[in-house]
Amino acid sequence: MGKPQDEIYYDEYKDVFTNIIGKHDKPIVFNMNFGHAQPKFILPYDAETTIDCDNCTVTINEPLVL
Repeated sequence: MGKPQDEIYYDEYKDVFTNIIGKHDKPIVFNMNFGHAQPKFILPYDAETTIDCDNCTVTINEPLVL
C-alpha cells in the first residue's frame, strides 16, 4: 500500500487494509513511496517482484527500460 501524502490518516488506512486483506491471510506491504507521497518512485504493473519480509525489501526483478 502506498504511503498517504504527508502520512495523513496512515494508521486509519493501515487498519482498514489490515481488516479487509488480512482476513484472506495475504501479506501486505505498507508505507511505500509510490503514488502521491514524496519521494516518488514508479511501481510498474505486471513486473516480477520479490518481497522479502525478513529484510524489509521490495525488489523489482526485471529491467524496466523498454
